[in-house]
Amino acid sequence: MTSPCPEPSVWSRLIDRQLPEEMAQSLRAHASGCSRCQAELRDTESLAARIAAPLEPAASTDEAVARVMLRVRPGPAERRAQARWSRPWAGGAVAAALAAGIAVLVLRPMPVRPPGEETATARGSAAVASLGRGVGITFHTAGTGTTPLTSGAVVPAESGFGVRYRNVDTRGPVYLLAFAQDARGEVHWLYPAHLSEDANEPSVRLEAASEPRVLEEVVVLEEPAPGPLRLVSVVTRAPLGVKDIESLAAEARTPEALQQRWPEASVESVSVVLAEPRP
Repeated sequence: MTSPCPEPSVWSRLIDRQLPEEMAQSLRAHASGCSRCQAELRDTESLAARIAAPLEPAASTDEAVARVMLRVRPGPAERRAQARWSRPWAGGAVAAALAAGIAVLVLRPMPVRPPGEETATARGSAAVASLGRGVGITFHTAGTGTTPLTSGAVVPAESGFGVRYRNVDTRGPVYLLAFAQDARGEVHWLYPAHLSEDANEPSVRLEAASEPRVLEEVVVLEEPAPGPLRLVSVVTRAPLGVKDIESLAAEARTPEALQQRWPEASVESVSVVLAEPRP
């Protein structure tokens, strides 16, 4: 009898050599006879290879602006993408954010835990406790500078969202997924950028940082629903992909549900209110 297919997240743990040898052999044996799991394992291996590739050097300000504008003006395929995918700032907002020193397009992670932030951390796990203590994530807008958003804050609809982090964890690499879920339950990506429906962009590796750092891309959500907006960060020891979140139902993306899905992760969130767009 064929063994049942495992949860998709187990493949990243297999590649990262976090499983006992007997379990690893059993999983590989299962994948060899299951086309679905073979595909998931190949996708995860490809994702891990992309994560391991060296980061490109930081761009100059002029180059960063040009890259932001390229993403603001997507091609035909990207224009057809569903509205849940986020887009960076456009026009004068880019210039304003750059003037504030917070919107350079460099995919390098940087957060700190804010007051009023909701945190879902599983108890009884040394790995989870280590991540929760060693890595902190906060969200902010251009209007608040780098001051962390707090629960219940009312945010203008046109706001661009940024991320800060602190990473003093010494047990190995850590990776970040950061997204917003609006009142319709639609997902808007902050990190990594997600502009193509077919892509499964990997989570962003967070470099060590004893002082808070700012992830230098500020993202304006594309046509988000006004009302409650939950900003969520998922920090893991093995990289995930955007489809790990996109494939879930809205109710399965709560901090508590995500923590249950990935017990070794550190899941943090803050809920704000997105104002109605200006007429």
